[in-house]
Amino acid sequence: MPMSLSEFERTVLPHRDALYGHALSLTRNADEAEDLVQETTLRALRGFESFRADGPVRAWLLTILRNLFINGYRARARAPHPVSLDALENPDPIVPTEPGPERQVFSRLENEALARAVANLPAEYREVLVLSDMRGMAYQEISEQLGIPVGTVRSRLSRARGRVRRALFAWRPDAQGTSKMGPSSQHLPA
Repeated sequence: MPMSLSEFERTVLPHRDALYGHALSLTRNADEAEDLVQETTLRALRGFESFRADGPVRAWLLTILRNLFINGYRARARAPHPVSLDALENPDPIVPTEPGPERQVFSRLENEALARAVANLPAEYREVLVLSDMRGMAYQEISEQLGIPVGTVRSRLSRARGRVRRALFAWRPDAQGTSKMGPSSQHLPA
């Protein structure tokens, strides 16, 4: 038999303080704790009809809260961590530095070499590489879009990345100071 909203309020809402305390101990952040309690309350409302009235309400709510926290934690752990390219170029944010003219030329040459390497890939490799690395699509999405198995997506992507890597290393001087252009004299620090 369906339970009413007033029954939900009478049964669940008295436990919000306990939920908040537990959420705060998990997240260690007041805003995240409040969001977690709100999401827990929403999930409890959605599943309230399936809740057994004779069961412990608080345990049920804490289980929902804990599962939401764990799922959120796992999702954040799997998500790529954003990195500021400015921070990589200039680790001291107080003293901004502009790249010198030689760095600007070198960056332009690197970008051109990368574009050439990608353009020179066979179409089947280039398509998978662009969808994965430039558009951020998951392997499964690429598989569905192109109508090929996920294993084929992975192998094409691996081969494409390998070819691009080899093309870029052929373009750049290697660690011993030689390049495709032949051996160079001793490199001086910039």
